[in-house]
Amino acid sequence: MKSILDRRNFLRLASAAAALLTQEARPQATSPARPAPRRGRPAVQGKKNFVGIQVRGFAWVDEGIDQVLDNIQKKGEVNTVWAYTFAYGEQRLRKGSSLPDHGTPLAAGVSDVNAGALYDYDPKYFQNTVLKDFRLTGYGKFNVIEQVAPKAKARGMDFFAWDLNNPSPTLAHTAPNYAELGEIDLNGRPTTNPCFNNPDYRAYLSGKIESLLVGYASEVDGVAWGCERMGPLNGIIDGGGTATCFCQFCQAKARELGISVTRAQAGFRELGQLFHAAGQDTAPVDGYFVSFWRLLLKYPEVLSWETLWTDSFQGMQAELYGIGKAIAPQKPFGFHIMQSMTFSPFYRAEEDYTKRRNFADFLKLATYNNAGGPRMAAYLQSLSRGVFHDAKPQDFLALYYKMMNYNEAPFDQLGAAGLSPDYVAKETRRALVGVAGQTKIYPGIDIDVPVLGAGPAATDKRTKPDDVKHALQAAFGAGADGVVLSREYVEMWLANLSAAGDTLREIFAQSAGKS
Repeated sequence: MKSILDRRNFLRLASAAAALLTQEARPQATSPARPAPRRGRPAVQGKKNFVGIQVRGFAWVDEGIDQVLDNIQKKGEVNTVWAYTFAYGEQRLRKGSSLPDHGTPLAAGVSDVNAGALYDYDPKYFQNTVLKDFRLTGYGKFNVIEQVAPKAKARGMDFFAWDLNNPSPTLAHTAPNYAELGEIDLNGRPTTNPCFNNPDYRAYLSGKIESLLVGYASEVDGVAWGCERMGPLNGIIDGGGTATCFCQFCQAKARELGISVTRAQAGFRELGQLFHAAGQDTAPVDGYFVSFWRLLLKYPEVLSWETLWTDSFQGMQAELYGIGKAIAPQKPFGFHIMQSMTFSPFYRAEEDYTKRRNFADFLKLATYNNAGGPRMAAYLQSLSRGVFHDAKPQDFLALYYKMMNYNEAPFDQLGAAGLSPDYVAKETRRALVGVAGQTKIYPGIDIDVPVLGAGPAATDKRTKPDDVKHALQAAFGAGADGVVLSREYVEMWLANLSAAGDTLREIFAQSAGKS
């Protein structure tokens, strides 16, 4: 980074840019649905009729770059490749399980998981962090940026770096010093979830953005950043998880904010005891929800700690956005929002679009409606094991749908029915209203997204071509600025990918006709 300006001054400028971008905006509305974008934000480049798709590293290696590009462009109408430039942990799919009608199956007896950067980076971007050696080596010397970006651009496609930073037990064993950055739980034990207040982790995340946008300035057209994490309270109220982070950096930040560390720890311990005891013979005399609320009144530090964690997480994202804008103001920089935000009223409250819009050029929403049915059912069951343990999902489902503005299947039919296209439309509209024209909204369209968790049941919803068609129509009918075909190319059956392309061509032709 020294070739542009001193790194310390650069990061100071980037942080200042992030602070400016996160200030509240008050744009003049041109209509109730689509207000004018805020003045002062740099105009970004991007494809009209944006269609992205996420592509794992092993897809290029196994199927060949040209074959993958042929499939996603000709069958799926994709114009923007979201190529994993960093893998927190990826494994080939098993034949007879999740492997569709393309790709190379995981060899029998092999369980290797690959993690790390799929490109070569200059060490100068990581001088301020102990995490320096994290290059993925499982595919030899394959460099996804050097080898894929030129071929994508030759076809008129954009190349986005897809930097997904989920917790990685694999990197904790393979990348020197990664384990040292983990959060610390209530009992002083380290986890494999890196702490967003750890300066080494922050410098590592910042270094990756610099290495992409400076090191590959002519190849990378935009950055999509993701990390599927939630604060400690969200993990406890569904009957599982443990509270974090209580490392030296989080404790220091808490003291600066006037939050008692010992009282926050005490509150989380009592909450954990309450919900871990759920289902045993002895229930609280006033029930679980009243007891939960009573503990929050007793220990307001619990909510303060949750806010500290969330502010640290989103503040890191704002800083990364500021770095991206300082380097390449015209290149789109946006974020993935995980599906839990559409299920959990608690997590939804923390993912506030009116704030998110100030540090994102686009947001990709995980509106996976087919897998969403069994996933939502599993979430409701977890609530009934925790904060709503006084009732079964069937008892509170109507209230839940009313609170979340959904009208979906009865609980015992959720898994088989999936969620409707109306779910995609409602989440798209809600996001568009929240960002008020300042940020592009790209719903993630479910094409064979797996259920995850305990794994799919035989009766769970499976994607069909008409499902893809109706979800795309719902997204664009609600006003989406584009879509990301999801979750991964490697999971998609080609008939469903082709259904996406056919539908998109129809939608774009109709749009062109109207204009």
